[in-house]
Amino acid sequence: MGDDMSEPLEVLRAAQHVVVQDFPDRDVPDSLLRAGLTVTVYGGPEPADVSTHERVDGAVVERERGRRPDRADLLYVYRPFAEIDGILAEGGRLGVQTIWRQPEVALTDADGEAWRERVEAAGFAYVEGPIADVAAEVAGSR
Repeated sequence: MGDDMSEPLEVLRAAQHVVVQDFPDRDVPDSLLRAGLTVTVYGGPEPADVSTHERVDGAVVERERGRRPDRADLLYVYRPFAEIDGILAEGGRLGVQTIWRQPEVALTDADGEAWRERVEAAGFAYVEGPIADVAAEVAGSR
């Protein structure tokens, strides 16, 4: 792997609990589970939309949590730039060090630099790109 993967790889290796705020496909939470992480998914804006994903006897089990966690190591987002204020507030509430954003593939990513500037100005590290590929690499090394 090139150096461009080292930072995301280290971020994911150092994390234990990741909050996933929306995702493009099931491979995101599933790959994070295979990498040994605790995964909490925000499936919508309400506390009832919050669930934990766990591996039980090799199968992925989703359990309704009913509330947002108090802490996490990493906040992964697949949301539009218009929601950045709420995302930064949630990252602060969770005490995360890093916000990992996956841009929508179909769109040209004119917002990438704006995301980086806002996230870093708020005091977080910023990682951008598909998380499932990095999680697969972490899973293979554990």
